[in-house]
Amino acid sequence: MTGPHVDERWRANWVPVDRRLLGMDRRTLLPAALVVLLFAVAVWIVPAINDRVSVDDPIKAGDVIQVGTDVRFVPVVGANLLAGLRQGQSGAAGYPGTAAVSYGGVTFEVIADTYRGTPAQLLAQIKKTNEGLRVPDDAGFHVTGDPVTISNGSGEQGVAADFEGTNGTGLVAAFVFGETGVEVEIVGPRQVPDGVARQVAAMLQSVEPVGSTS
Repeated sequence: MTGPHVDERWRANWVPVDRRLLGMDRRTLLPAALVVLLFAVAVWIVPAINDRVSVDDPIKAGDVIQVGTDVRFVPVVGANLLAGLRQGQSGAAGYPGTAAVSYGGVTFEVIADTYRGTPAQLLAQIKKTNEGLRVPDDAGFHVTGDPVTISNGSGEQGVAADFEGTNGTGLVAAFVFGETGVEVEIVGPRQVPDGVARQVAAMLQSVEPVGSTS
């Protein structure tokens, strides 16, 4: 008869009460939990982390970033806002004096502060001391290029110079709008796609005084 065989199989599969939780063998819970955890990591957690790392605050069409009380610029659509505030979103403290975006591996930072002098004098000060550069000291960045005259979209002139580093290259530009000095730092790899370079150049041209009619 099959009775003894059934009894032996039942005995082999029977789980004592002290090893059961919600009717399941405690020994199987950990492997099952690991499977669920790995599934959650793959489906939800990793994509969420990737999304936050790649784009935390994407720039949309029409966004204008204001720096301090007197300066603004227009980032390229799809850039990531790293620091600063959009026009119309200032808090009680107003707009910070620094704003930065990243796009295509390039970081574009604008710093505005009170300054009495010319753009050439401001750039010369940065070139002489390198204290104005916010890039890390261990990156070995030094202003090496000769100053050249540049113009923004509304016709104000500034000056710019290249700087080199061990891990990349960049451009530092200086404008003076009234009594506000503006420093623009562009840092990126030694080679970027032409499309990225054009968009970064457009961002540089968009740096202008608040209230400009360009």
